[in-house]
Amino acid sequence: MSDVGSEDNVARVKRAYIAWDACKAGDCSMWHAIVDDNVRLNTIGADEVGLEFTRPGQGRERLSAYLDQLRDTWTMQFFRPEVFIADGDKVAMFGRASWTFNATGKTATVGIAHLWRFEDGKAVEWTEIFDGAAAAAAARA
Repeated sequence: MSDVGSEDNVARVKRAYIAWDACKAGDCSMWHAIVDDNVRLNTIGADEVGLEFTRPGQGRERLSAYLDQLRDTWTMQFFRPEVFIADGDKVAMFGRASWTFNATGKTATVGIAHLWRFEDGKAVEWTEIFDGAAAAAAARA
């Protein structure tokens, strides 16, 4: 169990989301700064065309691949976290995100939820849930 409090973890992810939206995904350093070397990644609801990069995985290399493929195929319009809830070593974020699929020019604006689990001030697990069908519709020509 971590000696780092829930409020510290909420502050970490809030800062990262603010930076992520401000740079429109032009920089990924904020995510690398808060994750453990062996972070586990999981996306629920994204088994669709245009979302192949969301497959589950583990480690910084997998995180880098996820972020690179996201930024290569989609352009962020906005990412707006709206609610943060903390419970022990877990932080949940609920918000809205809007991304344009580069190949089609279509935009998907979706509700999104992230669940983070922290140990000793670093995220060891990240789960993402969003409307994969709406995103896939934007990816279809």
